[in-house]
Amino acid sequence: MREFWEEHALFAGLSALLLLLSILCRFITGMQLKKLQREAGNLSATENPLLRQCRLKYQNYYELNGGTVNTTVFVEKFMQGIRLGGCSLRFWEQLGGQLLLLSVFADGLGSCLGIIDGRTLGEVLPFYLLAFLSLYLYFSAAGLIDTAGRREALKTTIADFLENRMAERIRGVQRDLSYLEKQEALRQKEETAPQGQAQKKEPDQVRDPELEALLREFLA
Repeated sequence: MREFWEEHALFAGLSALLLLLSILCRFITGMQLKKLQREAGNLSATENPLLRQCRLKYQNYYELNGGTVNTTVFVEKFMQGIRLGGCSLRFWEQLGGQLLLLSVFADGLGSCLGIIDGRTLGEVLPFYLLAFLSLYLYFSAAGLIDTAGRREALKTTIADFLENRMAERIRGVQRDLSYLEKQEALRQKEETAPQGQAQKKEPDQVRDPELEALLREFLA
């Protein structure tokens, strides 16, 4: 049996390596979502470029569409646009699953070669056990990381801020701007009114001496 494992150690090592890579893919995805979720709690003052872009884009859409924005669709598109190393988060999750399948395939290939060589069931049984162990470790890690739950929590946090706080803040700013514009218009109107009255009085002041001269000539 020891001789068999030495001959097929490559498959066991390859299986373990692929398993670690598959768990690493899920771990990286989960950490990225956790980081975004933590910074999304203070979305109005966050320094994260991705979240700032999301906030500014929503503000532009809100102003251009007159306050009508489908927040659910907007957040879903934002989630699909999250990139890690140039690839989407869903790609990394799917890559982890594919690496797990390759790990199990390596175990199966090692056991098949053992059977072809005429090895007994006891000698090839560790490959089957290693395959089940790989599945158990991967799904245990996936359950602990819980990328699906973190994704939903991030979507809820962003949607709550944009729809309940960001939209109300934009409406408040628009009301303030409208009020300031009205106040500025009234101030300009008040400034131009005395000038108009002064312009009306100047012709009267010019005509008075002429009328007096005509009256004096007529009476004389």
